[in-house]
Amino acid sequence: MKKGFLILVILLIPQLSSAQVSASLNGYVSNMQSVVFENIQDPWQMDNLFHNRLNFSFYGGRWLSTQLEVRNRFMYGATVQYVPGYKDLIDHDSGWADLSWNLLSDTSYLFNSTIDRANIDLTFGAFQATIGRQRINWGMNYVWNPNDIFNSYSFFDFDYVERPGSDAVRLQLYLNSTASIEAVAKINEFDAWSLAGLMRFTVLGSDFQFLGGLLNEEEFVIGAGYSGSLGPISLSAEFTYLDPIDDTPGVKNTSLIGAGASYNTPFNLFIQFEYLYNQAAEELSLTDFSQFYYRNLSIRDLSPSLHTLFTNLTYPVTPLMNAGLSAMYFPNLNGVYMGPSLDLSIRHDLDLSFFVQHFAIEFGENHNQEASLAFMRLKWNF
Repeated sequence: MKKGFLILVILLIPQLSSAQVSASLNGYVSNMQSVVFENIQDPWQMDNLFHNRLNFSFYGGRWLSTQLEVRNRFMYGATVQYVPGYKDLIDHDSGWADLSWNLLSDTSYLFNSTIDRANIDLTFGAFQATIGRQRINWGMNYVWNPNDIFNSYSFFDFDYVERPGSDAVRLQLYLNSTASIEAVAKINEFDAWSLAGLMRFTVLGSDFQFLGGLLNEEEFVIGAGYSGSLGPISLSAEFTYLDPIDDTPGVKNTSLIGAGASYNTPFNLFIQFEYLYNQAAEELSLTDFSQFYYRNLSIRDLSPSLHTLFTNLTYPVTPLMNAGLSAMYFPNLNGVYMGPSLDLSIRHDLDLSFFVQHFAIEFGENHNQEASLAFMRLKWNF
């Protein structure tokens, strides 16, 4: 009932506008092959993913628009077959309306369709209201966003650039060209509400924000963010503090602090650094790589390490070729991540990309685990 109601409202509301209704469609289709191995000389586990996205937009004049965006994935191979609970993980929808369906499924393949955007947008002058499933991005950092309290995501899920959405009502008021306030009410799969407000403004060329509210009717949250520059160096920082309402065993007051810096050198080498302090990491107990890699993130487990360091280098080898190298260090897990990448633009709407993700992490005493994942993706945008 929730599914049908939400989709029906999104599709029918533009018809109520007296203005002429228009529509647009865009998206992409990609095919990504991947292999996973612990040691390169050992047998490889192979997977294939066909990924399609359809973005529908409907317009009913200057004050009314709607979005309906669908993510379709057909995957087959070793991950579907051997990772415990993987099909349930793909099918899981944390929103108020369950808009994820495993349409086809067997021991080694899976076809899932998910609606991750379905909303109505109303704009009257400086006031804007967005109702339905939407992306609410309050983060200012690149990798870890403690201020992104509504829909956390994993940096390693590089194939999902749109990021998850929330079932929410979002009200925004633009005070002037550099200042705004907003309020959000989000409801999750357990009918628990999150209520929060944000104030954002600019002072002397730097952006500041302050937020506060209630998450899932379980804990209070306050936070602040900054984005600015020091000469040619771009800077960002986020702070979030979580305070549980009840004394739940194992759930404590938590602080998350993230800070980053980036610099584009005169010879076009782009350099990024980022740091995350996650006090809640002390509450996590991961026993193997599958638990680390295949999990739905919340604001409390942005990283399983108390301290995490990140760096990234990207360089345009030619106008049509970009090379990159990212790395992370997890001191508390005695772990590292390395991620080289290469992007080739075949033509304006067709790209070929190569990615490698290598992990070496210590899960508990004397339990060192290595894993390497390699990806090749061909992507057509339309």
